[in-house]
Amino acid sequence: MSIFCDLTIVEFIAGRGGDGSVHFRREKYIDRGGPDGGDAGHGGNIILVSDPNMNTLSDFNTKKLYKAEDGGNGQKKNMHGKDGDDLTLKVPAGTIIKNEITKEIIADLNKPGSSFTVAKGGKGGLGNTHFKSSVHKTPEFAENGEAGEAKKVVIELKLVADVGIIGFPSAGKSTLISRISKAKPKIAAYPFTTLIPNLGVVEMSQFDKKSKDSFVVADIPGLIEGAHEGKGLGHEFLRHVSRAEILVHLIDPTRENVKEDFKIINHELKEHDENLAKKEQIVVINKVDAVDEETIEKDLKSLVKAYPKLKGKILKISALTGEGLKELAFVMQKAIGEMRKEKTKTVAAQEKQLEKSEKVFRPDLEKKKFMTVYRREKLEASTKKMRKIFDVEGERIEQVVKMTDVENPEGLERIFHFLNKMGINHSLRKQGAQPGDKIRIAGKTFRMR
Repeated sequence: MSIFCDLTIVEFIAGRGGDGSVHFRREKYIDRGGPDGGDAGHGGNIILVSDPNMNTLSDFNTKKLYKAEDGGNGQKKNMHGKDGDDLTLKVPAGTIIKNEITKEIIADLNKPGSSFTVAKGGKGGLGNTHFKSSVHKTPEFAENGEAGEAKKVVIELKLVADVGIIGFPSAGKSTLISRISKAKPKIAAYPFTTLIPNLGVVEMSQFDKKSKDSFVVADIPGLIEGAHEGKGLGHEFLRHVSRAEILVHLIDPTRENVKEDFKIINHELKEHDENLAKKEQIVVINKVDAVDEETIEKDLKSLVKAYPKLKGKILKISALTGEGLKELAFVMQKAIGEMRKEKTKTVAAQEKQLEKSEKVFRPDLEKKKFMTVYRREKLEASTKKMRKIFDVEGERIEQVVKMTDVENPEGLERIFHFLNKMGINHSLRKQGAQPGDKIRIAGKTFRMR
């Protein structure tokens, strides 16, 4: 059985692209034919796919590094190298991917079957066939493969449920979810029995044979006073209730002060996330089989007096005996239906607004980021003179440099060709670069010509 885990840090390394081939045809009576070096294969991507049948990140907590297959090298006779196989990994629906340093969300796999390429494989190098021209008929140069993306990310799980069941420990959350769904949580007569959130699918056909509706419920364990500060177990699981559209607030009438309990739980929700406290709540008094009617009525009056909006809306159930469960199921179904309709209207309105807005088409070069030149000065030890150094940044030029063998004279010429073609030489000269000054691109150094 997997240990529950809902937060971990993982490193992903996509496959490196293969190297292009430098090769020439061998023909009878021809000492050296034209170039026929093939292109290399691309490196494999790493893709995350959400699986509704998973509810833990324990596998990623055990294995912290994942690497996709590298692309194969190009071959003679223009034969293409094999593309590296993609590495597809399953994660629970509700998984969020964050930048490890900035904590910015880069993907939210909140729907079953949704996917995200977390690390993109490197481009395969071109073979020397591509570099043949009318003035250069025997190129002895091919591209190197591009390194695959390497990312270290935070993976966080927020379970996807339509209904979140909240309340103090031993309020009967696990019993309720076991009675209205097929979930089989551990249940015992002491607090903190539930150590992980439990998910269950409520099939409305069990209450109405004509109904085909279903929805997902989750019980959120361990909420006590001070949970948002790390007390008890609830602080570890509060994130899971944030996705729920509706909250079922379960009240235990066997406790001393139900009004205070209700206040405390709502305070914990607000302190964790103000949006949680604003979610619609279906307030339910459980365990009506365990106390007399007089106690129940006293609790009802106490809650309504403190919170007038609850008048006529508090349900009474016994999760143990089944009393009131059918009524609760229909109330949840109605609330979810209304919430979904409202959400559909909102999405439709947003889409309509987007259609009215002006479409702006941007050139592909913008996606590759504009080139930037930084000038700095450094004291050269051998001459004791200040030497200018120019750092050039830009996705495309960095890609060219990384995929070029700078030890190969033809490769070096190719880099200078791109510097001129992309207008980088012009920018360097505007900032005072002169022949002999150092240019640094992607960790490699060149001399200005």
